[in-house]
Amino acid sequence: MIIGVIGLGTVGFGTVDILTKEKERLEKTIGEEVVVKYGCALEDVNLPDGIIYTQDYHEVINDEDVDVVVELIGGTTIAKKIILDALNKKKHVVTANKALIAHDAKELFTAARENGVNLYYEASVGGGIPVVVPAKEDLVANNINKIEGILNGTTNFILTLMERDNLDFEEALKIAQNLGYVEANAALDLDGYDAAHKIYILTMNAFSTFFDFDKIKCTGIRNVTKKDMDYAKKLGYRIKLIAMSKKLENGLGIDVSPTLVPMSEIVGNVMDAYNVVEITCDYLENVLFYGKGAGRYVTASAVVADIIKTAKKDVWTHDYDYTENVYPITSSKYYVRSEQPLNLNYDEYYSFGEDHIYITDKVELKDLEDALKDTSATYFKVRS
Repeated sequence: MIIGVIGLGTVGFGTVDILTKEKERLEKTIGEEVVVKYGCALEDVNLPDGIIYTQDYHEVINDEDVDVVVELIGGTTIAKKIILDALNKKKHVVTANKALIAHDAKELFTAARENGVNLYYEASVGGGIPVVVPAKEDLVANNINKIEGILNGTTNFILTLMERDNLDFEEALKIAQNLGYVEANAALDLDGYDAAHKIYILTMNAFSTFFDFDKIKCTGIRNVTKKDMDYAKKLGYRIKLIAMSKKLENGLGIDVSPTLVPMSEIVGNVMDAYNVVEITCDYLENVLFYGKGAGRYVTASAVVADIIKTAKKDVWTHDYDYTENVYPITSSKYYVRSEQPLNLNYDEYYSFGEDHIYITDKVELKDLEDALKDTSATYFKVRS
């Protein structure tokens, strides 16, 4: 197995390091030699002896000896060209590029199928947590009904700091940025798009369906305040950025939004930069995947697993239908905070100083917004 790694940032370098350190053991696992022939990046990197450094990705793709191209530069422009060119050269591709898959899945997997090669992407969801392969292969006996989870470690870290260290949002965000947790484009984390990319991938496989990413409704954590987190905790909840999808009679329901999750549940106790994915299906019922969602070696471990998986030679099909019918999930219980009493149907009501807090009955968001249209109020979903 001859490998070319394109992109030698945090994850790329980690991938080369693991492949080098674990070379002998990996070779025993698949019964063939594992050789990293190329490391490609614009910046000079101190690679292990024997690996060719290049700044030209064409050199990697055009080398007939290369079996597997690993794309780790990210983005949706040049990365797409690299992947398509590699697939059309009949090379297996491994990527962690969640945004590209979420936006161009049908085109990419069609190219892989037509060329009889694989495009693997375990590292695109949950860092090193093995969830993509188990959900696609090991749950094959089941019909998946619903997927829920914390899919963005950065926002979970920020929310943890707000609760644990008594910080407001801006203070917690600054700490996360200083630690390098926040994407260069902070909106990917803070406005829910990163989590949306990941729930797209899980949904695509769970329901064997391609759809337009832009139909996913995202609400991020910018409006989560320390006050609301404190009130939620008093009521037995924590606020988490929850990504959810489920099969509807007429299509797919998908949502990414801050949600009050009971502290009595495992998902409500996932803290710091950890991720969790909960899959509900008919025979296995509920299964959870939990672990670190990012990091050099955390993510690289998933990349290496996919590289080794290409040795099996069987093609992973994505012969999926396409649907236009993608809808936000708007029917829910809601947490509502207002400085004046409200005329709402509710399960719970509390008064804390000047604030009136409601946990509503299950209601459509539009009906709730109509009831609140003349009132200043803060509201979030409640998982029940």
